[in-house]
Amino acid sequence: MPNKLQKEVNQLYYGEGLSGVGFLLLWFGTALFKPETRVFLLSPATFFSVLNISLILLTGSYFWGIMKHHVDRRKKLVLTDHQTQRFRLLQIFIIVMIIISTIAILVTLPHSHDMWLLIALTYIFMWLEYINYFHIRLSYLTSREFKQLVIKRKLTASHLRRAIKNK
Repeated sequence: MPNKLQKEVNQLYYGEGLSGVGFLLLWFGTALFKPETRVFLLSPATFFSVLNISLILLTGSYFWGIMKHHVDRRKKLVLTDHQTQRFRLLQIFIIVMIIISTIAILVTLPHSHDMWLLIALTYIFMWLEYINYFHIRLSYLTSREFKQLVIKRKLTASHLRRAIKNK
């Protein structure tokens, strides 16, 4: 019978992976089956942000898979040198994709009002996911964690950042 931590890590592992793949399928499926949306959904101004969001979610799933492996064996998470290097390379690639997304938005100016909303939503979501995984934990789900945030008035480093830093 899995304990609470195992359940949480399983949910994060499968949830992030399915979200990354599902987000891409929904985005490009909509563009495929609704031709009137293609101009918005396949525009370079949104295309690179959406790809990057999925990459970040899949990176998160990869991290939670490693965490799941350690939790199932009741061992403390310690990334190998190879895993740490892989996460650092993924972070660099994600930063390059953020730069490409920004350039794509600027190169394709001007945008309609509807397009600006879609660009803003995807671009902001991309940044929030990046920050959430590689820097500061943005989600405080339990009341205990939220109380800790209010009392300490200090943001918590993300699990991935702590794992990389402890290497």
